[in-house]
Amino acid sequence: MARWIENNTTPLIQLSCRHKRNDIFWFSFFHELGHILLHGKKDVFLENVEYEGLDAEKEKEADAFAIEWTLSEKEEAKIKADLPLTNGEIIDFAQKFGTHPGIIIGRLQKKGAISYAEGKELTEKVDLSEGA
Repeated sequence: MARWIENNTTPLIQLSCRHKRNDIFWFSFFHELGHILLHGKKDVFLENVEYEGLDAEKEKEADAFAIEWTLSEKEEAKIKADLPLTNGEIIDFAQKFGTHPGIIIGRLQKKGAISYAEGKELTEKVDLSEGA
């Protein structure tokens, strides 16, 4: 969720760890940050809500912002051109592009380029519970 509080002077991003994977966490964070930086202070953006018209366009813009900051489409295309890849090659791409291997794995899984069983050892668990 992204919104502005304190008379629209303070941005607030709230995330859950529902899927408990670093690739999903960071994409969600940058998606919500995109809303804060790109969209109006009076808007409130909630996950899993169907949007139409202008709001749907804002969701696409926030997705594009998150893609650019986690793994650009250009970088993704370079990785996909070399499929199949070993874990070592994924790690090399991550270092080359300044991202985490789990982000690459998550993107390839989401786009259907690899199965959800592949590369899961390169993702990291996110646990924000107290004392973790």
